[in-house]
Amino acid sequence: MKGPELLLYLLGLSLFSVEAWLLTPTAWRTGVLSRSWRTRHQLGQSASSPKESSLSFSDEEIATVEQIYSQVTADKPLSQVLLETLSTLSPKLLLKLRQAEGHHHNSVQQVARGLNHLLQEQLETATQTLKSLLDAGEVRKLDSLIGKAARDGRLDAAFFNVMTINMKDAMQDEPSAEEGAASRLQVLQHIYTRCQEEVEKNLDPGMALLNKLLRTQQDSIRANLYRHYLTPQANTITTPAGQTLELKNTNAATLVSLEQFIKALEMAVLQIRTVEQSGGTDRESAAMMVESCRTVAKEARVIIGESYGIDSDELKQFETGLQPVFRPSSPNSPYITGQA
Repeated sequence: MKGPELLLYLLGLSLFSVEAWLLTPTAWRTGVLSRSWRTRHQLGQSASSPKESSLSFSDEEIATVEQIYSQVTADKPLSQVLLETLSTLSPKLLLKLRQAEGHHHNSVQQVARGLNHLLQEQLETATQTLKSLLDAGEVRKLDSLIGKAARDGRLDAAFFNVMTINMKDAMQDEPSAEEGAASRLQVLQHIYTRCQEEVEKNLDPGMALLNKLLRTQQDSIRANLYRHYLTPQANTITTPAGQTLELKNTNAATLVSLEQFIKALEMAVLQIRTVEQSGGTDRESAAMMVESCRTVAKEARVIIGESYGIDSDELKQFETGLQPVFRPSSPNSPYITGQA
């Protein structure tokens, strides 16, 4: 398993929607900003060129943008309309709009500007949230602030991208170059993990487990997570003599069903491929992310086989469910091409 750098993408792709992840400018995703805590850094200019854009939009895309812009009223600003409609837009269209402030079509131009402005506001909020957590001073106060940020909806894709940019920067710093660099990384990692744990409370059980596994680097701990969540929990009693006796219970439910876990892996791979095909990440990074999901699936298969048996219906269900994901039968499979 890779380290925290991988989770930058997986948080954006798995915990959050594709469209939210795509709103983060490339510079913030790759750590191109200057060194420091980066919580006070200016966000810079938008991704669009001030000159007229030469991007080509299909008739269907133009109609979609016009429909969005037509909802703007004096009581309903464009920012509100965009927040309500982002989940309906394709990653491809969102990427185009990010670069279309100079487009000749008025609706496209206005929606593009509104989208970039919304992004800037999200990143400003994210940097302020991170700053407040870094300034907490002690663990109890930090946990309280993280809980409040979660309730306020500020632990979003923009926050996790800014968070991970800072972590990558801290990892790249040589310990000897700046006194306290190692402790800075430790603080950031603690905040990062706690924020993920807070967000996972509101996720689908399968997706929450997938993210726990992807951010756990120790093989032994991941093995315990598979057993705890994906296999029935043994019922035991302790006798007066101190012996532990196991009570067989074939109907015991698992904390995360195999269907939920299969669905989480499906969605993660599908979103990774969608972002790749839309230009949001490169082929090598996408392959690395998919391979990490494949590793999780392989490890889970071993534990499921040990628990239920190699000829069990449960193992067959798991293998059959993930066959189209990791061994698609067609080059046109959405697990290769992404969603349109």
